[in-house]
Amino acid sequence: MKLSTRLPLLVVPLITIPLLMAGLLAFFELKNSSQKRGEEQIHLLLARLDGQLQQMINTAGANVALLAEDPLLQKYLLTEEAEERYMLLQRPLQNSLINIQRVFPQYYEIRVLLPDGYEDLRITAGELPNQSEEEAQSATFLAMQASALATSSRIAVNPDNRQPALYVSRAIRLIDPALDSYNAQPQLRGYLSLTVSLDALIDTLTPSPWPRGGLLLSDEQGQLLAASRSLERSPLLEQVALAPITAGPPGVHRSLLGEEAYQHHAKRLAEGLWAHLLIPEDVLLSQSRRIGVLVLLICLAAIALSVPLLLVVIRNRLLRPVERLNQALASLGQQRQLVQVPLPMQNDDEISELNRSFNQMSLALYKSNERIRNLAFSDSLTGLPNRHMFIKTLRREIETARLNRGKLALLFLDLDNFKHINDTKGHPAGDQLLIKVSEILQAHLRDHDYLSRTTDHDVRHDMARLGGDEFTLLLHQANADHLAGPIAERIITALGEPIALGDSHCYVGCSIGIAIYPEDGTDVETLVKHADLAMYHAKMRGKNNYQFFSQSIAERSHQRIELDQHLHRAVETLDFHLVYQPIVDSKTLRMISAEALIRWNDPQLGLVPPDKFIPLAEENGLILPIGQWVMEAAARQVAAWRRAGLALRVGINLSSVQLSQPDIARQIGTLLDKHRLDADDLYVELTETALLQGHEQVLKNLQQLRTLGVQIALDDFGTGYSSLSYLQTLPIDILKIDRSFILDLQERNNGVILSAIITLAHSLGIKVIAEGVENHDHLSFLLSEGCDLMQGYLFSKPCSAEEIEALIRAASAEVI
Repeated sequence: MKLSTRLPLLVVPLITIPLLMAGLLAFFELKNSSQKRGEEQIHLLLARLDGQLQQMINTAGANVALLAEDPLLQKYLLTEEAEERYMLLQRPLQNSLINIQRVFPQYYEIRVLLPDGYEDLRITAGELPNQSEEEAQSATFLAMQASALATSSRIAVNPDNRQPALYVSRAIRLIDPALDSYNAQPQLRGYLSLTVSLDALIDTLTPSPWPRGGLLLSDEQGQLLAASRSLERSPLLEQVALAPITAGPPGVHRSLLGEEAYQHHAKRLAEGLWAHLLIPEDVLLSQSRRIGVLVLLICLAAIALSVPLLLVVIRNRLLRPVERLNQALASLGQQRQLVQVPLPMQNDDEISELNRSFNQMSLALYKSNERIRNLAFSDSLTGLPNRHMFIKTLRREIETARLNRGKLALLFLDLDNFKHINDTKGHPAGDQLLIKVSEILQAHLRDHDYLSRTTDHDVRHDMARLGGDEFTLLLHQANADHLAGPIAERIITALGEPIALGDSHCYVGCSIGIAIYPEDGTDVETLVKHADLAMYHAKMRGKNNYQFFSQSIAERSHQRIELDQHLHRAVETLDFHLVYQPIVDSKTLRMISAEALIRWNDPQLGLVPPDKFIPLAEENGLILPIGQWVMEAAARQVAAWRRAGLALRVGINLSSVQLSQPDIARQIGTLLDKHRLDADDLYVELTETALLQGHEQVLKNLQQLRTLGVQIALDDFGTGYSSLSYLQTLPIDILKIDRSFILDLQERNNGVILSAIITLAHSLGIKVIAEGVENHDHLSFLLSEGCDLMQGYLFSKPCSAEEIEALIRAASAEVI
């Protein structure tokens, strides 16, 4: 879909939808506002009705109380002689009540009832028949009797005219002075009852404020008592059901009467009287609907005017410039030439900025086209082909060799000490070293040794850099398998020379793995994997050499992977145990300490030697949890020996990875506190290899251990490169002479070297432990040279904690 179609489809909804939404929100707001005002009017109306009724009740109650105090009425009720009461007192009392009725015409019935319910006197306004003079069983009289108040009120239908009326009565209790003592209780002599008309209450709502609506009055059972004049002849009176409303809580209900919806508002005015307001919903919403229609018309008019105008503006100011720009872009993609878009005069809008940006982009693309092509296949640091180009070239050469039945040799190069140089001198120096290495490799290789021939992408260099410090070299001559070895030797010799980095020189060296096609693989993935395995095997054989891939290398790789998996499971289950090799004092030949040695007996692999799984654990990072377990287990065993009364120091071996951790001293201190050990109960052993890696952090950790009071032993002394310097710079307490010097005591002047080492250590205040003492000749020589401590099979092989405890107790028993 073109932009000329898409923009109107986008812009029109963006204009119409907000306007329609605004109109809709305005309509709902007006509707809610109208409903709220209507409900407020309804509540005011019902409140006014309720107030008027209460005023009628209060006024009638005050009047009936005042009339009950009339002496003539009291004398009338105290006169028990009927003839005297009717002949002498009834007419004056009637005249008095008639006068009251003239003042209050709404009291259209005034009655005097005897305690037994007999209607003794009745004054009415106009012709009002009397259905019965016996009121004993009427609901009104029963309510009078049941009321605990002197004055009671009740609304009910008057049986004489079938109209709702307000009944207000007063119980008259008197003392007969002629018969009763002065302190006697007043006796009920009768009731004075006023029947009040409710016409004034209904007339206040006529006419109704709402057309086709009005007021209804009902009793507690929902029976219709009266209706406003607007509803007297309405069919609503036959459809509306008031009983469910009066049975539940008052509130607002919605009724559908015929096809018209009504709001039904109900309120309980007094006992026996409910007020109902029926209002058509269209009357309440008529004003909001009129305004809603007006808002809708305004929105439609705004849409009809704004949309065409906006489309014209979009066409002239946006679409046409974009079309010109599109044509320029099409031209740019079809030919390799500079394409420029003409700019309008004196126009600084965004389209003009876009045209100027396009012109600048076109110029930049024109200048950098060749550079972009090269970057897609070249390493940005060295300029050599990258991994993508290497894979592409290797796949092509494999296919060519398959068709010609030829051979290929893939050399996988990895620098040996690059990580150490990168960490110590920084990444910029590491990048400079990689550039130097790539230059050396290209300078010492003949043309036919290079990675591949020049491709159609004009890649100038043929050696590939896969990433990091990994390089590859592909030989595709007929005798490539015979040339691979000499070329690898030439590369190793070239990289064995010192390389200048700034003001210093460094030595890197490299390890090379070689895989031959088709013997070692017939596809890219297999050939690269086998060359990588051969390179790794070269590193395992001491680095700075090359190795051809063989099936034995693949098997060792498989075994290594299997060993790694089993080692992970062993770390998860802590499937290790410790053995201890005694260290004896040369003077007493008694055991004073022991070296803790880890052992791993795998259920499937059997007993795995430490020199096989410890280097693997250092590579994959598992040495940290393993070392933590060794320290914890050794400290726990020393604490158990102390509780058993055995004083024995234990040496713990720390790997180079552990010794490089910044919190190793804190861990050992925590162990001592946890098991309540002294710093002298444990000492740590480390090798010269550990000192070569991370020297600054190692020195800091050793100083912290010395501050903690833990002694430090240097293991395998004499196998490193600069061992004598450690004795002066590091806080070494114990020197452990490597067992190779003891076993070959009579060869290569080892005895002279041993004597010199012991003398040097003693002059520096360092104790000496000789490892590998296996016969009495070794023992005699070491004793004559003053060696402090000895360890070897002559005294004991590594054994369990229980066996160590038995050896100590046996030695103690011999002394006794």
